[in-house]
Amino acid sequence: MSPGINALGPRMRLRSRKEFDRLFTLGRKAAGRNLILWHCGSSPAAPTRLGLSISAKAGCAVKRNRFKRLAREAFRLNRAKLKAGTDMVVYIRPGCRWKTLACAQADFLAVCRAERLLTAPGVSGAGVPPPPTTGSGLTA
Repeated sequence: MSPGINALGPRMRLRSRKEFDRLFTLGRKAAGRNLILWHCGSSPAAPTRLGLSISAKAGCAVKRNRFKRLAREAFRLNRAKLKAGTDMVVYIRPGCRWKTLACAQADFLAVCRAERLLTAPGVSGAGVPPPPTTGSGLTA
């Protein structure tokens, strides 16, 4: 069975040591509160790809796997907003305090925004709608 259109299949992941090393040596590094992001452009025609790294100091295996799931899901949900052809490695820092997907998304988008990796105009937060207006807006 082939992965769906929103799935994070093998083409969307960095898998080899060589790919990770290329990003660590040639890529730009950006730090957030709970993660560090290395990124490097490859080809605009190539898909945006993700690699994950986490230290054993981040907690037990259950905790580390949860952090990786949250990071993968934050990437998957926001992949359309990212520049095409960008390879990135997300290193989840020891002491990470993500409790929900919203926290992971906010951290991921903040670092991507700081590095100008977002392409969609008006992307200012993790799907936060504009505040509602009161009244009809007409003056008497």
